[in-house]
Amino acid sequence: MPPQPSGLASPWLQLALSALCTTVSELFLKRGAVETAHISEQWGWTGLTGLASPYVWVGIVFVICSFVTWLYVLRHLPLSVAFPASQVVHVTIPLSSWLVLGELITPIRWCGIVLVLVGLVLVARPVAKLEEKL
Repeated sequence: MPPQPSGLASPWLQLALSALCTTVSELFLKRGAVETAHISEQWGWTGLTGLASPYVWVGIVFVICSFVTWLYVLRHLPLSVAFPASQVVHVTIPLSSWLVLGELITPIRWCGIVLVLVGLVLVARPVAKLEEKL
């Protein structure tokens, strides 16, 4: 088995960049959707009015960046490892929406965030042991 790339080419770094891009894209898309909600009552349900916001377009760029980094990750890591690790967005998006957008996180949602973190640790531990052996 060939060695995994390191440095900027590390699939783990690319996985982190993918999650970061996904988080940033969601923040921009939310901002753009809120900004354009008033444009049209008739077409507002489609979400197409959001395309009038530059925030949405920046969010789309980050979605594309996330997609490109995700494809790179899939080339180098097993899907059974990469996908569970990518679910860190279920932590980063609520936390960033709380910090950046001022959204409320209820106590039950905080519990859910902690459970996701515990799940990520449980998934990551066997992977770390496997990588030590390589």
